Amino acid sequence: MRLFAAATVALVLLLGGQAAGEELTEEREVLRSRRSFNDIPVGEAKPYDEESAKAQLQGSLDKLTEGEGPHYKIVKVYSASRQVVSGTLTRIDADLIDGSGAQHRCIVEIWSQVWTKTPTHEITFKCRNQPVVQARHSRSVEWAEKKTHKKHSHRALDKVEHLFHKFQVRFGRRYVSTAERQMRLRIFRQNLKTIEELNANEMGSAKYGITEFADMTSSEYKERTGLWQRDEAKATGGAQATVPSYSGELPKEFDWRQKNAVTQVKNQGSCGSCWAFSVTGNIEGLYALKYGELKEFSEQELLDCDTTDSACNGGLMDNAYKAIKDIGGLEYEAEYPYKAKKNQCHFNKTLSHVQVSGFVDLPAGNETAMQEWLVTNGPISIGLNANAMQFYRGGVSHPWKALCSKKNLDHGVLIVGYGVSDYPNFHKTLPYWIIKNSWGPRWGEQGYYRVYRGDNTCGVAEMATSAVLA
Repeated sequence: MRLFAAATVALVLLLGGQAAGEELTEEREVLRSRRSFNDIPVGEAKPYDEESAKAQLQGSLDKLTEGEGPHYKIVKVYSASRQVVSGTLTRIDADLIDGSGAQHRCIVEIWSQVWTKTPTHEITFKCRNQPVVQARHSRSVEWAEKKTHKKHSHRALDKVEHLFHKFQVRFGRRYVSTAERQMRLRIFRQNLKTIEELNANEMGSAKYGITEFADMTSSEYKERTGLWQRDEAKATGGAQATVPSYSGELPKEFDWRQKNAVTQVKNQGSCGSCWAFSVTGNIEGLYALKYGELKEFSEQELLDCDTTDSACNGGLMDNAYKAIKDIGGLEYEAEYPYKAKKNQCHFNKTLSHVQVSGFVDLPAGNETAMQEWLVTNGPISIGLNANAMQFYRGGVSHPWKALCSKKNLDHGVLIVGYGVSDYPNFHKTLPYWIIKNSWGPRWGEQGYYRVYRGDNTCGVAEMATSAVLA
């Protein structure tokens, strides 16, 4: 069970202690016994306010999981007690949800001494059907709790103002008037609450924070995506793909970036043209595999010459594939450079370097088929719900389904690989997709997004397509 970042905590599995399958009633008997470490006397236990206990435990978890790793959410506190003599021992009976979404009933002991020369903090987790885990930290849980409360208290107006100023400097934001700045500050303050909610409910290892979109409303942010819904666009989709049966076991990890089939991260700018970047990325990969050369193809040609889609006002990958076929191919990026706005079509057929005969749809919701197709045929164009991407800073993103519905696909991106983050000390893994975005290399993980693989997170497997080269 992943409860602490390895960099900040020394973990010891208590192999000689309680067996993983013991009942909680037996666990409580263990809790009543003398503590085995430090041999410190413990006084009479007194009831402890459950809300305070919950805040203390969450504060400790927040501090001790600052490194990349699965996050844990407290679901319910059943009871709590506290004993004070030469230190403070807090015992909490609670339900926790781990990074895979599984719920566990746990007894948690938090022992701390803050008045000694070297403050100590020890925490033990005893959960049903899990090994007992003990962790030590050089600072007290009260310190972690105070830091959490301090973080919240600093989000008063002066703290928000300071963060907003740093945001303006970092991203070069200038506003035309004081009134506009105040409006953006209010939006920024509200977005800080959204960031807190995303971090609190994250089931993977992702961190959410201030990004270039932090002063935008939700509707303004959506304008930077641009994917149409298939039903609203009355699109029929492509032919059903025949997914090749992969001989043998699929590799644990795979990345087309390492095989010279993925171009540099591009930036669509203030233009809802994600659909065009998703399609060109797919074709760039297919071209590299077919001809052994990695070339950049023109998104601007699609903005100017695709008459079905609406350039910066959105589009659909299905339409773009058809447009490329009808137009007569794609020019190189250098020949038809990106302007982030619609202009007159000036496609030169003599400069067309790749032609498309059609496109195919991969089976909806089938991530294994996506793996097989990816490994065999190249990068995949997909639609995705981008709710969690607005404030994404890194890690494996696995938001709650309520925050990222698979039905609301609004952003076109490119899957270029997959992998697994292993946490052997906690018997946990986080499988993920590697997704190339089109918001520049300063966003996310150098322009890339890792999203949880295996449960169709954010609709990652709902609209997977690929061009067919002529």
